[in-house]
Amino acid sequence: MKPLPLLLSALAALAPPLGAIPNQIGGFLAQAESPLNDTEIGDRLLNPRLWAGDESLPGTWREEAPIGTVAASYLAARPKVLGLPAIMVQARHRSGQLDSLAITFADAGSYFGYLNENLPPDLSRREREAELHRRLADKQREFAAFYHETGTILRDTLRDLSDKRPRENQIGKTRTLRAEVTDYRKGDLVLRLIVGGERLIRLLIQPAASVTREWLDADRSGLSARELERTYHNRVTRNGTGDLRIAGFPLVPQGYKPYCGLNTLTMAARYFGLHLDEDWLAVAGKFRNTGSAAGSQIPRLYLAVARESGLDLHKSNDFSLREARVSIDRGLPVVVWRRFSSKRNRIHSLQTLQATRNPGFRIPPPDTATRETWPDEKAPLHASVVVGYNAEHREILFLESWAGMDAPRRMHAEELAATAYLTFYFKQ
Repeated sequence: MKPLPLLLSALAALAPPLGAIPNQIGGFLAQAESPLNDTEIGDRLLNPRLWAGDESLPGTWREEAPIGTVAASYLAARPKVLGLPAIMVQARHRSGQLDSLAITFADAGSYFGYLNENLPPDLSRREREAELHRRLADKQREFAAFYHETGTILRDTLRDLSDKRPRENQIGKTRTLRAEVTDYRKGDLVLRLIVGGERLIRLLIQPAASVTREWLDADRSGLSARELERTYHNRVTRNGTGDLRIAGFPLVPQGYKPYCGLNTLTMAARYFGLHLDEDWLAVAGKFRNTGSAAGSQIPRLYLAVARESGLDLHKSNDFSLREARVSIDRGLPVVVWRRFSSKRNRIHSLQTLQATRNPGFRIPPPDTATRETWPDEKAPLHASVVVGYNAEHREILFLESWAGMDAPRRMHAEELAATAYLTFYFKQ
């Protein structure tokens, strides 16, 4: 384990202040009142009539970010599935037809959240560090016991439920994102168990005829390079004020997890048609069960996502408006890791509202006083997705990994260039 001061500084560096990040899904589910809470629904999810389209999914479902052309939603309840409490139940629909279900039984990201530093104020630095280590160690032991017990029970249940001997399989083309899975057959369905990195236990349910070994959706994997290029290019729109942007880019809020770098990547991955989420990316990125991103290997995930999507990637230590325009013009997003400031974030939001209300609004070219308000090298790191620009105004349109404003925020290109730490340009 890293020394505590390093762990704490890495936590602060990889996410904006907690107050800026609403818990979009996890908190809602923890408080959601539903007749399905603690109710067993496994039989209903495996019912052949459900998969034939003759019955509907139980409960109330909330829309979430699509995966390419596949609609996605999650159940607004905390039911039991196969005798175990489910953290989240998610559904995927293709052309109105149920395509797959994903049931998450254990997730370290939700369990650990952010490292809790609420300690008595009278503790010395040494006592503070010792108490934080003790709390973390207790949570790690609790989660490890829960994780292994859940995995054992679920494997035994699936083995008893299966019509055939389970088969070991894989998902993913790249070594970085490859998942080792176990497939159980139940009638015309495959129950695919993913257990990864002492962090995640998830069951995928889908018709056997649609099971693949790729993360990339079949609607995208079957396209030629030219067809794929046209697909992305057709997402680019231009309005009357000169804004050029990628329309309908999926927003995936990170909640109370140190996942800004993962959620921005998840947004790009879903746009590309990859059936990935931040929880598996945390496994693939070797996140530790500490409530922090310290020690993880996030940058290599960006190249893996590009390769899984049939794309390439250019990584740079600065931000280039010229290179960003080339990517956006082709319908491909740009992810920027940058220095973050809560004050500047409020200004970006205000600039967005002003531009919405007044088509003639433009961000003034930064003067010396404005530049002095930009975050410096001591500021925390944050990740944003650039989805558009206004060439005449030299403005950047970008999305954040927390909820509260679905429309892209606005920033002057000079500010982004001055505060960028690492930039990922997706390319064909």
